[in-house]
Amino acid sequence: MLNYLHLAALGDCYATNLTLNNASEIVTKSDEKFEYVKYNPRKNIDRWGLSLTSLDGKMTGIPDLDSIREYNIENNTSYDETDFWTQTPAYDDFAEILNPFEPWLFRTHILKLGPGGFFPPHRDALGLRSFRMIVPLKNCKAPRVNFILEDKILNFKQGKLYFVNTVKMHYIFNASMAPSYWLVMNVKCTKESVEKVLMNLEHT
Repeated sequence: MLNYLHLAALGDCYATNLTLNNASEIVTKSDEKFEYVKYNPRKNIDRWGLSLTSLDGKMTGIPDLDSIREYNIENNTSYDETDFWTQTPAYDDFAEILNPFEPWLFRTHILKLGPGGFFPPHRDALGLRSFRMIVPLKNCKAPRVNFILEDKILNFKQGKLYFVNTVKMHYIFNASMAPSYWLVMNVKCTKESVEKVLMNLEHT
């Protein structure tokens, strides 16, 4: 918990100096090469995902792009985010930004929000065992696409790697007419992974 609090003490959302160069072009090519699957198929929301890590290295989205809690209930399993660390064929397209955190990556994927797609207000706690790093890839700028943390609209630079304190309430809505793409990394919260963030803070 102290490791997470160290990150959160620096702010609820801040940039690192790590960047995925040509992010928009990379995600466009990846979109053409791989098939996105429905994100949490129980919900009738225009959300899709591309697994960069999964349970077995496959890209079915089962169960890493499902609601893990609901999947566990229905299938009498006990998966959590720490189980999804095997790299998929799509990993290499984004390796430039993923590799610095590769030893600590859990469930990691690309989110594709169609026009009108959204995530309702929620919190991601996981007992503070992991922290969330996000890269806005394409069509992620307010006001067309709004990522709200508590009561604040976040402003991102495309391709930048950010720490976001998703233990706090947050939600996202795509009010544009085009898909919005985000890379979401769940990183094991250890002394070493936190130091990796601290060593790569922007403006240090």
